[in-house]
Amino acid sequence: MPAFVVPARSGAHRVAAIALYRALLTQCSPAAFPLADDQRIVLRNIIRNKFRRNRHVHSTRLLKLSFTAGYELLDMLARASSSPATATCSDDAKESATQLVANLLASAPPHLTRSPTDPNAQPRGPKRLDPSPEACPPPSARTLAIRPLPATALGGTGVRRVPRLVSANTFPMLRLQKPQPRSLSRVLTDKIKQRQRRLDVRSEAADYWSVLAQDEDEWDRLLWEREGVSPADGDDMIIDEWPEAEGSWTDEPQRVVRIISAQLGVQRTRTEWTVKKMQNIVDREAELAKVEREARKVRREVARMGKKRMKDMEAILGTDSPDRQGAKPL
Repeated sequence: MPAFVVPARSGAHRVAAIALYRALLTQCSPAAFPLADDQRIVLRNIIRNKFRRNRHVHSTRLLKLSFTAGYELLDMLARASSSPATATCSDDAKESATQLVANLLASAPPHLTRSPTDPNAQPRGPKRLDPSPEACPPPSARTLAIRPLPATALGGTGVRRVPRLVSANTFPMLRLQKPQPRSLSRVLTDKIKQRQRRLDVRSEAADYWSVLAQDEDEWDRLLWEREGVSPADGDDMIIDEWPEAEGSWTDEPQRVVRIISAQLGVQRTRTEWTVKKMQNIVDREAELAKVEREARKVRREVARMGKKRMKDMEAILGTDSPDRQGAKPL
């Protein structure tokens, strides 16, 4: 076959592959091959799975190996067959071929022996990728929604560690553990960069563009005073009064400053609300930690008193004394 011809699109290749496939399955029939039903099913599954795995192979070398193995298996099944067409084979050849087939079935890997169309197999959907460590958890699993944790959800030693409220460049956060989660670092970085961009734009609008706009307004006023030219209608319009109702060049920079200031104000209000909620969580966690600490002290004291009581009873009864061994208790 020429190298530029794709085997899967070659008629001769397809006819040869389908003929070999059907011949192998025919040799696995109960009338042609003396095998148990479960072994015959396994052999058919091996043939079907191997052909399915090699249906996209285009390498001439690999195809030659596959066809050679297929025809050798076909000859082996024909020798082991008890049909009249193979009655000329000796009993030793039949027994040897049957033993080879049995060894093949015993050494076949599990992925070849199972049915390619298993009705009980779960449908293979799209592979679910693990979430990125920088991805934020769902709202129901975030810290502000699940804290404070109940005592049964502490895990580890069971000792509650009270979180600390800290400031990350004026943004509040709860320090729970180390190392800090990458998702929290990403969120803080994004918020800090966003606030810095807003401050830069507001500063540029107030300190740079507003100055240029004032100069433009002054230039328009000079043109009106000397030539009577309106800044709104162009150089061809001569007016007698200055158009106070018309907008000026400073309106747009001032509008940008107002919008960004409002955004920063909303962010500040939201930050204050977050700080109050986080502080409430810290206070409640501290109260629970204190209650749990007292409960642990009580349990330790009860256990200590129990051990002391047992020692006192042993000392009074003298069960540990060598002189009292084997004697009746007092």
